[in-house]
Amino acid sequence: MIERILAEFENPEFWVAVAFFLAVIPLIRPAIKGVKEWSKGQASAVQKELDEAANLRKEAEDLYAEYEQRTKNIEKERTEILRSAEREVITIQQDADEKLTQKLASKKKEVQDRIQSIETNARNEFAQEVMTNVMAKTKDMISTQAIRQSEADMDKAMEQIFAVLEKKSA
Repeated sequence: MIERILAEFENPEFWVAVAFFLAVIPLIRPAIKGVKEWSKGQASAVQKELDEAANLRKEAEDLYAEYEQRTKNIEKERTEILRSAEREVITIQQDADEKLTQKLASKKKEVQDRIQSIETNARNEFAQEVMTNVMAKTKDMISTQAIRQSEADMDKAMEQIFAVLEKKSA
């Protein structure tokens, strides 16, 4: 086996290969060093992008959580606004009902007062008309009776005058 190894030292291809490696290794080292630095730079850039992506993801998650919270808050506010509006509508409706009830009561009293006033005026006018008619009838009756009485008195006075004249002429 040693012979074989020694035989290889005598082979020119072996020495060409050794020379090639000895010449290329000093040239390859800086290239490998450059590739390592480049790959470190790439790894650093990739890590930086990954960190930035992680930060963006965290920001997006935070924004989403904030959005979800705002959505919940908006839903709560909407519900509260609806409840408040319902209470306000009920209050307004109750106030309107109360005002309408008061207005109707006021109008009812006003109408009742007007009816009472009209009834009173009608009674007064009727009583006045009755009194006027009674007075007129009474006056007519008195007048008619006075005329009858006057006629009767005149007839009696005429009879007395005729009787006195007959006594004088007789």
